Amino acid sequence: MTAWVALEGVNGVGKSYLGRRAAAALGHRCAALVELPDSPPAGLPGQVIAALHGTGDRFLRTGHPHTETLLLAALQVHRWEALAPVAAGRVVLEDRGPASVAVYQAAVLAEAAGTTDTWALQQALAIEQTITAWRPAPSTTVLLTDDPAVCLTRFEERAGQPAGADERALMARAGRLYHLLAADRPEQYLVLDRRVLSEDQAVESITEACRAAAATTPEGATP
Repeated sequence: MTAWVALEGVNGVGKSYLGRRAAAALGHRCAALVELPDSPPAGLPGQVIAALHGTGDRFLRTGHPHTETLLLAALQVHRWEALAPVAAGRVVLEDRGPASVAVYQAAVLAEAAGTTDTWALQQALAIEQTITAWRPAPSTTVLLTDDPAVCLTRFEERAGQPAGADERALMARAGRLYHLLAADRPEQYLVLDRRVLSEDQAVESITEACRAAAATTPEGATP
């Protein structure tokens, strides 16, 4: 019965920033979850992420993509299992959910294999299915999109260094896969294009999606 909204999008789309603004607007009705790489270092997710970051790769690539996929999928399930009960009428706002693991790991596998987006989409669907066999899919997935060049610039400014050719290719592939996933699951995805929405409009759309999800568990229902 938990209302759950996941925020998705490529690096640099402004997802975390807009999510923080939406969570602030929702106040006590929102249980906000940071993306896995920002997990507290002392906890299990933080320790696993730190191990994957051991090579210094910003996309958690250690040269063992299938193992990485299983670890990240397991962390998505752990996130669900470890969450304290969420009262009825509240909503979980998750910064990167199952779709992030599905999209980015499928992109990693596809880049390594030098194969097509069609093949990568099937991998993404399979990864997502594995995760949602053990935890529910989000009530709504909000996909933020923007001009890829603008996203790349934000990503590089935040990192303080230019993206490598392999990182640019991976991000481009991930962007395409997100659109393919959203087209495959139109009933689950809300796509917000920042090229046509102002920042305030994007935040309002996210908060409205959260309010709509929370309304499915009215006050007085069992958490």
